[in-house]
Amino acid sequence: MLRRTLRKIIPSYAILPLALTGLMNITAYNGAKLFQLIFGMDNAIDMTTKWDLLFPFTPAWILVYIGTFVFWTYQYTTVARESPESAYRLATADFCAKVICMIFFIAMPTTNVRPEVTGSGFIPFVVRFIYWIDTPSNLFPSIHCFVAWLGTRQMFEAKKKRHKVLTCVLCVVGSLLVFASTLFTKQHVIVDVFSGVAVAEIGFVIAKYTKLPSVLGRLNEKFMNTKLCQFL
Repeated sequence: MLRRTLRKIIPSYAILPLALTGLMNITAYNGAKLFQLIFGMDNAIDMTTKWDLLFPFTPAWILVYIGTFVFWTYQYTTVARESPESAYRLATADFCAKVICMIFFIAMPTTNVRPEVTGSGFIPFVVRFIYWIDTPSNLFPSIHCFVAWLGTRQMFEAKKKRHKVLTCVLCVVGSLLVFASTLFTKQHVIVDVFSGVAVAEIGFVIAKYTKLPSVLGRLNEKFMNTKLCQFL
């Protein structure tokens, strides 16, 4: 019963593509941090500009920042359910964009100065916790913004989605809220947001106009014949 329900959310053909997006998220972010640690890279650039002052530190936006993970999950699983081809294009775009992000994280590490979090209560506690587990590194391009926009971009390509116009409008609004949350929580600066959108667009174009998704499709066909996939 549970397995049948899960398969409605994530079809068998989408298991590997979606798992690949999660694996690449870990690899791009933590792999770059490990590289920086091993090679002692401490020349991070602060790309904060005067325009970032237009976004005052507003701790309550941390709820939107955290809610982004739910937003991502909805977008990616919805796109993947559209068809195997949609799942392969999504995973390919995500993979290529995260490779680009990792290259920038290693070649041009950035940082910013976070404000002191004062006060007690739930919101300040959450902000301090996020600041503790998510150090100010690997900021440019923003993975937070890139994943939100890529999911939205792929949603526009959906052909079977009911209420597509409304869904796309809500996804655009959701992406804008994600962008704002990274700025109001001082997790990112403006150039991180725009660069995140840019790499999402690059990944989207690569996936749409190359044969890489079909390569992933052939690999996925082999995976679907394994006992692991049948077990899942």
